[in-house]
Amino acid sequence: MTDHDPATAPASDGASLMAALRELGLSDRLLKDMTDDPERAGSLLMESVADLDRTERGDQARRLLETVRDHAPAPEDRQHASVRLARLLREGRGVRDEAEAERITAELLRPGHLAEGPAQILGEDLQKLERWDEALHCHNVAARRLLAEPPEELADESDLSLAPLVSRLLARMKLGLPLDAHDDVAMAVARRQVEGALEFSGEEGGAGPEEEPEGDGPDREVEALYSREAFDEARDRGLLTGEAAEHGADAYYRAAERTLRERARKHPGARWSVVLHGVEEIAEFTERLGLGPADGETALDWAELELTEDDPRLRSWPPGRNEACWCGSDRKYKKCCGSPSNR
Repeated sequence: MTDHDPATAPASDGASLMAALRELGLSDRLLKDMTDDPERAGSLLMESVADLDRTERGDQARRLLETVRDHAPAPEDRQHASVRLARLLREGRGVRDEAEAERITAELLRPGHLAEGPAQILGEDLQKLERWDEALHCHNVAARRLLAEPPEELADESDLSLAPLVSRLLARMKLGLPLDAHDDVAMAVARRQVEGALEFSGEEGGAGPEEEPEGDGPDREVEALYSREAFDEARDRGLLTGEAAEHGADAYYRAAERTLRERARKHPGARWSVVLHGVEEIAEFTERLGLGPADGETALDWAELELTEDDPRLRSWPPGRNEACWCGSDRKYKKCCGSPSNR
C-alpha cells in the first residue's frame, strides 16, 4: 500500500476531489451541497462517512475516507479523513488493518504536521486506547493557541473554546504531571460543566433523576424525528422543511435538542423520550389515515398511536453526558447535541 502523509501530500483542487467522489457513486444531493457550500465540504463528507459506517457499509466508508485523504484541497480535511480512517481500521481488528492504522497515526504524530482540529479528535481516540503520552501530545497541539496566552487572559473565552485545555488536563493527571496555571483554568471549566449538568438534570439541591413524584407518576412525552439514514430522503421528498433541515442533519437534531430542553423546562414532571423513524413508516401511516405526511404533527400522531411503551426504538432523553447521543451520531452526548454550545 502506498504511503500517504496527510500533512504534506501534494495540493489538490476541488475539481479533482469532486471527480474522485463521483466515481464513488455518492448522492447528487451531497455533491450539490458541497458545491453550494464548499467551506462545509469536509464536514459534509465526514457526516456521509458516519452514515455509511452506521449502516454497516464499512468498505464504502473506507474508500470515501481514502478519497478525501488523497484529494481534499485543505490539509486539515485530509488529516480529519486520516484520523477517521485510522479509527475505522482499528475497529476492523484485522492484523493488516491494525498495522495500517498505526502507520497512519505515526504519520499524524510527526512533529509539526498536525493541525489543531484533527489533533483534538486524534487525542480523544488515543485516550480511549489509554495511550496517554500520545494523547497529551495531541492535546498540546489542539490547545496551542490557548497555551500561548497567559492564563489570566483566558477569562473571556467560552467553555467550548477551552475544551482542549480540559482534555489536556485529563492526560496530564493520568501521567502524574504537576498541574500548571493552564490546568487551573481547565479545572475551573470542568467544575462549571459538572455544576451545569447537575442543574440541568435537576439533581442540584433536590431529588435525583430516578425519583418520581407521588401519585400516578410523571407523564411520558415522545419527540419523533427522522433518523439519519432517512434524513436525506425525507428532505428530498419535502417532508422536512425549515432552516434547520436545510443546513443538514446535525442542525436538524440540535434544533430538536433545544426544543426538547424548552419543553422540559415548561413541563418538569414529564419523562421524555425520542424515537427516530424512517420515511416509509410515516408514509404508510399517513396514507392509511388520510393525513398529510409533511404536517409537523403527523409524526407525533404516529408515535402516539403506533408505538408501545416497550418499543426498542424509544430512547430516554436526556442521556448521560458520556453516553451515546440520542441522535445516532456515534458521538458522546456532551460533544454532540448536549454540547454547551448548543444552548
